[in-house]
Amino acid sequence: MAVLNGALGGVARAGAADGLRRPFFIAAIVAATLVVLAELGLSFFIINANVIPPGAEVAQNLGVPAGVEAVNSANGADPPGSGIASLALIDGLLLFTVGMLGLSLILSLRVYGRIQGIVTLIVTFLWIIMCFVLVIVAVVKLFLMIGLLAAIPFGTAVYVAIWGSFPTGTAAAVLGALLFLKIVFGVLLVLAQPRFLRVTGLVVLVLLSVVLQLVLGFIHGFLPGVLVAIGDQFWSIVTGVVALVWALIMLIGSIPAIINAIRATGSVTE
Repeated sequence: MAVLNGALGGVARAGAADGLRRPFFIAAIVAATLVVLAELGLSFFIINANVIPPGAEVAQNLGVPAGVEAVNSANGADPPGSGIASLALIDGLLLFTVGMLGLSLILSLRVYGRIQGIVTLIVTFLWIIMCFVLVIVAVVKLFLMIGLLAAIPFGTAVYVAIWGSFPTGTAAAVLGALLFLKIVFGVLLVLAQPRFLRVTGLVVLVLLSVVLQLVLGFIHGFLPGVLVAIGDQFWSIVTGVVALVWALIMLIGSIPAIINAIRATGSVTE
């Protein structure tokens, strides 16, 4: 609960404080938005969908049903793989948190205090459902990949044809650009208001985003080429679970804010 209070309640107080440099803050929001858009790319819309990847013709020639090989592959997505796209689940929550702060700059504190809890409750509830569904689908895909790899010789041939070649160079370039944008975001946020460093929840969320990305890059560079797609898929599941847990914490933390808003409304009515 303390994490959530730092992420939203503490952010609202910091945003309302004197000395906020709005140009830097707006630039930070733009940087965070660019991060999410870059992570989503086209792959968010085709992830685990029926997209024919390179090598699908080979898989069909080996007798694999079309519904099996028509799975988004590591080398058929932009950005490549599922790991980068899954980072949007955690960075989307970060963008929402900062966006709520931006909303506090537009609305009066009284109005903001009344809508903060209910908006957070709705968004995080939908986020939890989305994370849960994506994690389940990602787990199914991971088992499919492992099952094919272990089914020597024909299953292995299908796996290699679909996921055997992972574009690590492209993925590294995308991750490097994302890391740069995240550093710019953090610097701009501190320049906008140094007190943001005191908001524990916000700092932890930023660090989570960076750590998850760095580990993903390590997986891409450490695993043998034929196993990179499996490691990438596994880490997308981990990222989804982390985002789900964080959204759940935010949802629970929004309940006291809703109760306070109801009490405040009742007091005004009386």
